[in-house]
Amino acid sequence: MTRPFLLALLEVKRFLADRGALAFSIALPILLFALMLGVFGGETSFNATAHVADLDGGDAARKLIERIEDVEGLDVRLYTEAKLDDSLGRSAVLTGFVIPVGFTAALESGTPAAIRVKRRGSGGNAGQITAAIVQGVADGFASEYELRRALAALVSNATTPEDLESQIGILLADARREPPVRVVDDETLVEQEEEEDILDRLLPGIIVMFLLFSVTLSAQTLIEERRNSTLERLLTTRLTAGELFAGKFLAGVSRGMIQTLVLLVLAFAVLRLAGPGALAQSAVLALVVAAAASAIALVIATVARTDDQATWAAVFVTMYMTVFGGTFFPIPDSGALELLSRFTLNRYAIDAYEGILAETATLGDATFEIAILGAVAVSCLIIARLLFRVSSEAK
Repeated sequence: MTRPFLLALLEVKRFLADRGALAFSIALPILLFALMLGVFGGETSFNATAHVADLDGGDAARKLIERIEDVEGLDVRLYTEAKLDDSLGRSAVLTGFVIPVGFTAALESGTPAAIRVKRRGSGGNAGQITAAIVQGVADGFASEYELRRALAALVSNATTPEDLESQIGILLADARREPPVRVVDDETLVEQEEEEDILDRLLPGIIVMFLLFSVTLSAQTLIEERRNSTLERLLTTRLTAGELFAGKFLAGVSRGMIQTLVLLVLAFAVLRLAGPGALAQSAVLALVVAAAASAIALVIATVARTDDQATWAAVFVTMYMTVFGGTFFPIPDSGALELLSRFTLNRYAIDAYEGILAETATLGDATFEIAILGAVAVSCLIIARLLFRVSSEAK
């Protein structure tokens, strides 16, 4: 029973001693991860532009715009409403703000006013942050007008300390019930689908892609060993054909797990995606994915007759699963693309990883995805075992 594990251990030692294999399997994914981090996570300060259409032109509107400009890292660009709508329609701007006519008069009279937010899709991360900043500035700015109006009323109406306290309570309650200024969404430009966090989707996709590449390309090794009669010589030892097959499978799983664990630990350490529990669950999921990828590699190795055939088969399988599995873009709920995605490991692995990394789901919630990946591993192992041969002359 220990012979397959010993064979797998020998294969792993050979893998770790091969600098070329290590560079492709570990160094290259780390380099790509660093590039992703630089592109998507390298900014340390917030800088954005508030795109504003001032339809009021009054004193309060002008002062509010000046307050927004005073926020560090936030600039203001003024538009007419027509130009703002045109920029939103062309996606040149994702989030815009409209100060309506009568804004100044509303603040001075104590009438509720609303700054309209126009978004393209979700407005983007910067647009959402900008909207929150504008909301905070508007709240503080409106409070000053409300305070001046309230003090004027109190001075003229209050006759005793009890009357003063009573009127303050009434004004505060009214302000909580009806805020002086609200920032509201303009629903006309809100699209159905929200923008997804691209890094959360790319990270598991990249992990699965390189796992498929490194493990399936190892099919060449098995073909070379068959051609050089290495497999036949191994059978002259105490190894049986079944133990040899199991050892090759375990070796593929081990190589995939080494690579994946390095990427996961690096991602969790640098990006601080989630806690140790999520890391442990991600590792368990990686084991299932590695098993499925290793089983696919064995099918390629048993079907292919030459190194070139194995290489092209590995490239085709990896590219098909990467492109149609939703690595770079979300998969629609129906249509041809959704149908093609069902025949990829990436779809199920990415769906499971996204919930675990976001800590909105656990392995228990990914039972369906894990069952599919496990079924792929088992079915491919059965096929590969039936076709497995140790001699290049075997039929």
